[in-house]
Amino acid sequence: MTASPPRAIRALLAILSIISLFPVRTCVAATEAWSGTGPRAKSIEALARDPVTPSRMWAATFGAGVYRTLDGGATWTGYRNGLVNTFVRCFAVQPHQPDSIYCGTNDGVFLSTDGGVNWNKLLSTAHSVRAIAIHPTNPDTILVATYGSGIYRSTNNGKNWSQVNLGLVSTFVRDIAYLPTNPTTVFAATGTGGGMHRSTLSGITWTQLADTTGSLNGTHGAAEQIQISVTDSVRIYVAESDRGVIKSLDNGNTWKRVVHGLLSFNGRSLAIVDTLRYYGSSDRGAFFTTLRDTAWHMVDGGLTNLTVDALLSPASAPSTCWAGTEGGGVYRTDNRGASWSQLDGGLLNTFGFSLAVRPVSPGPVPRTTVYVGTGFGDQFWKSTDNGSTWARTRYIFSHDSEHGVVPDPLLPQTVYASAYGGGVYRSDDDGVTFFDPDSLNLTLTNHFVRDLVAWPGQSGHLFVGSGNGLFETLDGGAHWVPRNGGGLPAAFSVRALTLVPDRPDTLYIGSDSSGVWKTTDGGNNWNPVNVGLPTPFIHTLLADSGATSTVFAACDSGVFKSVNGGASWAPARTGLPYGALGSVRALAQDPHRAAVLFCGVYGSGVYQSQDAGASWTALDNGTLPSLNVRSLVVDPYVQRIYAGTENGVSWTYYVIPGVDAPPIASEARPALFAWPNPAGRGDLHVRYALSRAGRARVEVYSLTGQRVRVLEDRARDAGAYDLLWDTRDAAGRAVPSGIYFIRLASAPGARTLRVAVLAR
Repeated sequence: MTASPPRAIRALLAILSIISLFPVRTCVAATEAWSGTGPRAKSIEALARDPVTPSRMWAATFGAGVYRTLDGGATWTGYRNGLVNTFVRCFAVQPHQPDSIYCGTNDGVFLSTDGGVNWNKLLSTAHSVRAIAIHPTNPDTILVATYGSGIYRSTNNGKNWSQVNLGLVSTFVRDIAYLPTNPTTVFAATGTGGGMHRSTLSGITWTQLADTTGSLNGTHGAAEQIQISVTDSVRIYVAESDRGVIKSLDNGNTWKRVVHGLLSFNGRSLAIVDTLRYYGSSDRGAFFTTLRDTAWHMVDGGLTNLTVDALLSPASAPSTCWAGTEGGGVYRTDNRGASWSQLDGGLLNTFGFSLAVRPVSPGPVPRTTVYVGTGFGDQFWKSTDNGSTWARTRYIFSHDSEHGVVPDPLLPQTVYASAYGGGVYRSDDDGVTFFDPDSLNLTLTNHFVRDLVAWPGQSGHLFVGSGNGLFETLDGGAHWVPRNGGGLPAAFSVRALTLVPDRPDTLYIGSDSSGVWKTTDGGNNWNPVNVGLPTPFIHTLLADSGATSTVFAACDSGVFKSVNGGASWAPARTGLPYGALGSVRALAQDPHRAAVLFCGVYGSGVYQSQDAGASWTALDNGTLPSLNVRSLVVDPYVQRIYAGTENGVSWTYYVIPGVDAPPIASEARPALFAWPNPAGRGDLHVRYALSRAGRARVEVYSLTGQRVRVLEDRARDAGAYDLLWDTRDAAGRAVPSGIYFIRLASAPGARTLRVAVLAR
């Protein structure tokens, strides 16, 4: 005799049989187009212009290599071929052969002979190259300024180099410039305490110039940039990081400050052309003055980024000026700074390498914080309004690409980021500032880190995958311990990492050459689990939140699924593109509905599965700003999927079975949904959204049409609101298991949602 199923199971079967009588909407495509492009950012360190073809320009980006425009800034293309280091600081263009252009990076000097498309290294340096100066009449002679190693000199077009630091008080050199009318005279700008130096022997020996500005008790300032007037080479200007602008009219023998009207003495950049002078500051934008240098005027209309690291103004059109900013790309003015326009055309594209969300508990004004770790030096960003607007961390903690972002499971202000080349950083003020908690202990011995995961329900307990295996911390990154136990190959480079939520000691790691490996004891012992995988190159891994033995792997051949803890794998890619456009780089799951999955296909956009990977359907990828998807994250509370692409971060709502519409209101009808469904006791959340203000009434009805409870009856502004039904009736009695209807009546219209309650 077969035993009867438990009462709870019988109740669930009864409910499901009733649900089956009602039609279920099975739309699998997003009902909304993709919105937003996330943070739009590039930090521009320097600008250069072709003296022969003025419409051709170059922008030095801090982390993304060199960008070039052929149409004066309307469109930009990035070039990194041959640039081992993509943190570019400066340019120098051969005046009579402008296809030959030099750039200085954080580790040396590179030369391009095809206009900036391909690069070859000429000089390796231990410190960043801040300036390159070409001799005005002998272009084979080049001077290079480094911030820490002093000055290098070549007399044969970069084939050989020698250091020329004799007489330098400081080897932290930020700029260097030949005097055009007498190129045996060269000026060098050095850091705090060094000030200005001059050489009268073409840079072979140096003499520190006296500080005659009458400020700071004669202490030499920190010189940032030198500009010599094109029309009057007697006029030498220097932007200093601590005292604004200084000027000399006698070959650098005496100096005076030119600061009247400046609202910031934190100088970063200068452009001196004809009778006009432009000054860029680190915190108050740009300023402008004329030949007499009597007073500076702020000119920041439209200049939304106020850290101006580079300025460029052509002698042929001095009213035009380009400004390179820290995180805002390039701006242009054609009216002496009266107004500025931000140039985009592909220059501001931000690579969304990693994403995370921290849903705010349901309340009267629901909001979700979205974090994005970007690539190629574009920094860490967050949004506190569901991705509508973005703010960058105020203090630069790293210029490396951020491959992992994890909010602390318990501390609401703590978030972690893994930066490839920099290690793991922590913020205790919700992403405003970051620091390296391991900076004193140095226990994370490999800083080439990618995936980062948090142990569920424990503060500060993290795993990170590195170029030399897996590391674990129990104290928020202050101390790390390698977890590369028995069986794992030496120097295993972890590209992908996931842990089983219900069994966090069970982890899977993937590499670019050894496939997938598994541990069930927190990393003490490892075993390969690759049967059925077509390639050893794994882009990402995802442990199923609803089944401890199910895990997904993404590779260039699509998505693969294991239902037996990695013992064997089978394709889970029906509906996904194949071939060159079938490389899956990202996976995400709705944590409340485990059957709902998303994958990001590089070159093809985002796909959704509602049957645990058995089949996939494309979302509205025609409105995605870039089909090159790098990362995904789900916000289940508002049914949003965020995609990190090579053109920023975008989001869209998605539809799932049993929920009639995503939580967005239209003028015709409001939005309404609830979770979890079926619900247990006291855990049914109800969210509704109104497109315009009016009275909102939310009621619960039984299957027979009897009103059970009034959850809301009040005037509301347009927006989204959250309620909690404790699955009790108006008298406080627990409702029996069954089907119920939640009805919203409002000015925009009415909605009804079917839910199931399962008594426990």
